[in-house]
Amino acid sequence: MSNNTSTRSTQVVAYEIQPERLSEFLEIKDKLITEARTLPGLIESATFRSDEQNNLFFDRMIWESARAAKEAMPIFEKLPTTPAFMGLMAGPPRLAGQFTLIAGN
Repeated sequence: MSNNTSTRSTQVVAYEIQPERLSEFLEIKDKLITEARTLPGLIESATFRSDEQNNLFFDRMIWESARAAKEAMPIFEKLPTTPAFMGLMAGPPRLAGQFTLIAGN
């Protein structure tokens, strides 16, 4: 594993969207991802939807480092689409944690 890869940090966040507001969420999610890709240190971002519970999602973000992820959060909060996104949630998002790749790619 290269030194550059070993410093990367993966952040996993799980959240539920209010079931009656799913269509609103699906309309803005692509825009939010586009905005988030401007965050310094963000390498990759993807959203996954549960096959069992259609309003349960998790976002996986790969950052240059854990520090980059931490420093980007205040910037994320100020993105144009973030307030609308947060307003669609059924409750607060759950940060599963920061993870460092130890094997594979």
